[in-house]
Amino acid sequence: MMTAWLMAAMALAADPQAEVASKAARAEACLVQIESLIVEASQETGRVAGPSWFIRDWWIARLAEPGQPGALSEVARRQAVADVPARKEADPEAFAAERRSCINEAIDAGAVPGMGGEA
Repeated sequence: MMTAWLMAAMALAADPQAEVASKAARAEACLVQIESLIVEASQETGRVAGPSWFIRDWWIARLAEPGQPGALSEVARRQAVADVPARKEADPEAFAAERRSCINEAIDAGAVPGMGGEA
């Protein structure tokens, strides 16, 4: 199942403004994924691995400024976070695949020192 950000990117690929919005939407979706990972790890073990923080910060740096294309309002961001358990329960495999994709993209781009590409 394709995520909404990917479908929007495919539909609007020729529009530069749409590309900016698509990248911002990806950053928003991945930030929610990584923040939920951090919460889960903290609840399960009381500890969160260091790379998680680097990955979270990498996605934060890619968020659109408020009011820019693709930026979520605070209300929308809170709703996205609140929707995580339902999304995870509805399609655990797609949820896990999206999370892995977000983690791998950040690592490949150099988000974690000593792992992946250049930051």
